Amino acid sequence: MNATSNTHIAAPEHGRIPVDPQWPDQMSALSKTFLNRYDSCTQSILWAFMKELKMENRMVLRASGAMQGGMMSSLTCGVLTAGAMVLGILMGRDHLESGINGMMPIVMPSQRLMKMLTERIGGHSCLEMTGVDFTDLEAAMAYRLSDRHEACVTRVGEGSKVIAELLQQLDQHDELFRVVGRPS
Repeated sequence: MNATSNTHIAAPEHGRIPVDPQWPDQMSALSKTFLNRYDSCTQSILWAFMKELKMENRMVLRASGAMQGGMMSSLTCGVLTAGAMVLGILMGRDHLESGINGMMPIVMPSQRLMKMLTERIGGHSCLEMTGVDFTDLEAAMAYRLSDRHEACVTRVGEGSKVIAELLQQLDQHDELFRVVGRPS
């Protein structure tokens, strides 16, 4: 950021991230409820956080529609994708023109979150964690209807808890901010 830019630092509104120590467990339960009712690990986590933080946005929800099942291809787990999206909503740049300065606030927290999530849920690849090739729709449906799917429900709950814990830590240390506005 330079003196001639039309940007500034913004933090979430005071109290936006709940400080209640039970909040991570509540987010875990809500995300698991959404997954059990509506499917999609990514959308279940994302919608739980958007709803709780009063940032519901149907376009963002739609944008996450092909992220579950490792981007429908057994790649990156939707728990990690959802975590990155939640963090992006709170800390991501809102103008492409803000360049690298607009991206900097999210770099370290997102790297930290990916490490925390990978450690907590036991990996980052849907294929490695489930053994399912989600490009095979019959195999994907068989997995969804099996008891093995409960492992994904657990990962969603654990992932949501990690995301909430990190948001609380970032907020508590005044590290939950983003660069807003357009550069001049």
